[in-house]
Amino acid sequence: YIILLIASLYSPAGAYAQLDSVTAQCNSLLTEKFISDGQQYLSLVSGDQKAEFPAVFYGGNTYKIIACGGNSNKDIIFTVYDRYRNILFTNKDYDNTNYWNFQFESTVECFIEAEFAPGGSKSGFVLILIGLEK
Repeated sequence: YIILLIASLYSPAGAYAQLDSVTAQCNSLLTEKFISDGQQYLSLVSGDQKAEFPAVFYGGNTYKIIACGGNSNKDIIFTVYDRYRNILFTNKDYDNTNYWNFQFESTVECFIEAEFAPGGSKSGFVLILIGLEK
């Protein structure tokens, strides 16, 4: 069974099915109050790898960052850093919640780092969506 599971994850059909599932999971959290920035920050992560995505948040706006992947809503740890690598937010402090709303007073260049939580999935797609409040 394990070999079948691994083979299905890395087969094109299995990969597309997993990606569709992760995308649907994230899109369901982008509520009516927010509109997508039009990007899908997507990476295939394995083991203790981390995905890193650049983002710019403009002052005076409210954003929603959504992280999806793995087998549960709490499978992804995401951390937001400023350009100097100071941690602005990590969902580890909030029971690995898969989304968080942010308001920025000034424009900030950031990096969003995403990884699988210990004890959860070991490999798969990680997807970050960023929504801007309407």
